[in-house]
Amino acid sequence: MEKFTSGSHEIILKRIRDIPSLPDVVNRILAVISKPNTPASEIAKLISYDPGLTSKVLRMVNSAAYGFQRQISSIQHGIMILGFNNVRGLVLSASIFKLFEGHTHPGGLNHQQFWEHSLGTAVAARLLATSLRIHEADDVFSAAMLHDIGKVVLDVYFKEDYHLVLKQAGQQRMVMHGKPFCQLENAVLGLTHTDIGSYLAAKWKLPVGITEVIQYHHTPENAEHCGPMVYLVALANELAVLQYEKQGVYDPAHISPNLREYFDLDDERLQFFLSALKTEMDSAQDLLNAISTR
Repeated sequence: MEKFTSGSHEIILKRIRDIPSLPDVVNRILAVISKPNTPASEIAKLISYDPGLTSKVLRMVNSAAYGFQRQISSIQHGIMILGFNNVRGLVLSASIFKLFEGHTHPGGLNHQQFWEHSLGTAVAARLLATSLRIHEADDVFSAAMLHDIGKVVLDVYFKEDYHLVLKQAGQQRMVMHGKPFCQLENAVLGLTHTDIGSYLAAKWKLPVGITEVIQYHHTPENAEHCGPMVYLVALANELAVLQYEKQGVYDPAHISPNLREYFDLDDERLQFFLSALKTEMDSAQDLLNAISTR
């Protein structure tokens, strides 16, 4: 079969260019959050212009994951509790979710499972960053939530071609979140979700750390600027696979040797992280609801 029956390389790039930009209010929020010493009141003011984002922030801070006994009703208070990086992750993820919602189709990507895996990876990455004291990972939650965004783009904008990838993966009983799946994409399409995702990250002018995670989470050794964060999300991705695909049962064969070596982790420590991830995910479903609820 000729790769990408839906068009030439130029048509592929045109379709990516046709993907909507992030809303102006989102770009303004992200720009303000990135400035040092920005007061929470300024971010709260911008978020309050968008009722949907306001409700999502309040829903997230009042979720079981944060466990407050009383209801938080102030958007500024909510931002201070969540922290700027978590707010950035929520704003980005919720806005991108909205761009692609309602585009599911028979034989295509299961968007609910996709976002569940993304959230599992994000929660695992945040857990790892804290436990391993990786200080170069400020955007780790946002980056992990978006690491596979290229798959949604392929599913929505190139559904006939991507249907072939998903069909072959299903026939081979292949887990969709590892290097073999990436290699299958390349064999069928001539490019991968990491290629498409990095194009999109450039279009949206995402921070370099998020962009490198999207581009290199299957090949972290190629990261040029944010290696620790890319390795962190790569490991979080594999832990999320164990959590969702393997029902939380630890299997050392599913953790790449290069990731073990990079963080100097043995099986006992990895089992601990997997167990901690299960506990975190039990209360994190509300976070996904916050992202996906209008």
